[in-house]
Amino acid sequence: MTEENSVKKDDSKNYECDLSVRWSHIDSSILPFDDLDKEIMCFLRYNARMSNAEIAKMLNTSEATVRRRINELVKKKIITGFSALVDLHTIENSIKVCIRIDVDGDKLDSIAKTLSENSNILSLYRRRSQNQLLLQGLFLNLEAIQEFEDDLARRGGIIKYDTMVVSKAYKKDPWVGI
Repeated sequence: MTEENSVKKDDSKNYECDLSVRWSHIDSSILPFDDLDKEIMCFLRYNARMSNAEIAKMLNTSEATVRRRINELVKKKIITGFSALVDLHTIENSIKVCIRIDVDGDKLDSIAKTLSENSNILSLYRRRSQNQLLLQGLFLNLEAIQEFEDDLARRGGIIKYDTMVVSKAYKKDPWVGI
């Protein structure tokens, strides 16, 4: 096992899990898991390839306990999968955009369905109490962004849109690296 692939016991004390920080202001009695589950999730978020035995050693518990806890978290759909984080920007020098789209209310769901099928779209949200969609997308170049915008302009039911090109990330999305 290499240093890059695991958290060393000494390093684990220095690693501040984003889940622990996020949930530190929530009454733990209302969360659907306990502190041990939270620590297991933290290690898996840090490195999903970490073995149950490694996690157990870090948490001073048994491998069987870790395995059972992970299985329960999956069964409860708290953990929905295990993934490799790929920095797409490193590979393809992608351009990330955020686009706000004002939509005719009657066509909102059908437009959202069509847009969500586009492989350039990372996320698509409806804005509360508005007929607006907010999307994040990754495009290979400015021409691809222009083609996407031209398609939006031709699409019935779209009133207007505003595209914002991301020039710098101060806090990156770990799933795409931008």
